[in-house]
Amino acid sequence: MVSDIPYPKLKVFYHVARCGGYSRAAAVLCITKGAVSMQVNDLEQRLGRQLFDRSNRKTVLTPHGVNLFDLVAPIVERCESIGLEFEKIAGKIKGEVKIASWTGLLLHVLPKYVTNFRETYPECDIVLINTTGKEIRSLLLAGDVDFSIGSMATVSPEIIGKELWRFHRYCIAPLGHPLSKRKKVTFEDLAKYPIVMADREGTGGIYLERMLRACNPNLRVTMEAASWEVVMKYVEMGMGVSMAPAIVFQPKDKKRMFFCDMTVSDERVGYSRHGILIKKGKYLSPAAEEFIRSLSSNVNTAEEFLF
Repeated sequence: MVSDIPYPKLKVFYHVARCGGYSRAAAVLCITKGAVSMQVNDLEQRLGRQLFDRSNRKTVLTPHGVNLFDLVAPIVERCESIGLEFEKIAGKIKGEVKIASWTGLLLHVLPKYVTNFRETYPECDIVLINTTGKEIRSLLLAGDVDFSIGSMATVSPEIIGKELWRFHRYCIAPLGHPLSKRKKVTFEDLAKYPIVMADREGTGGIYLERMLRACNPNLRVTMEAASWEVVMKYVEMGMGVSMAPAIVFQPKDKKRMFFCDMTVSDERVGYSRHGILIKKGKYLSPAAEEFIRSLSSNVNTAEEFLF
């Protein structure tokens, strides 16, 4: 194994891994596909390890490749951001911030932070990706976003999380529904009725279904949706009932549906907890660091978001 590895080889390896293929990496690097292949082959010989599995016409990282990528990615990303780092030293923050989150937070929490950040750093670009809870983790681990704003319910060992907000969880049901006659609603009460489920494969959906099926093994799920706005629409239409975090509600929704605070009525329900999620070892650009700092230093209490 050769310890002295030229940086250009690591850079080529990084872009092949990020692009998922030699041709795409060659286009990004403005070199030929043959040159990319030569660099990767030489790197593998120096390390004495196979870095990519090419058996199925796909360029997929081997376990050794994954380990090397985790080491190399922060180095290459920092080197490619030297200009931005230099501007930071001069007192200017420039560059792009890419954030993944889900609809409720993008609509009702982040707008004021985005507005303040854009006013403070007008030379920065903000890219927001609206996605599901399950996809948030995938985007983080793939390095496709700087960080995400998501659920703190289950944070994997590869991810660092910092909780910023807590929201009560509410039972929602159509007006006139039998649940609307109750002052308190528990998991047992909710599980008796058809359920409209949001983000079934996300942490919130998995949690809700697990708790409800423990109360009723024959639980009936009548609809799945990626958006809480869709869930509320079909609950209002009588398709079923659900449990949703307070952040997704607006004052006008009180007239549309029945609400009951399950965080208060059933101690097992707990809070919907959300915050910043970052892949361990991830390089953060100056702009990303400043956005995270602006979130962490100016967090309102959860009660502000309750209607």
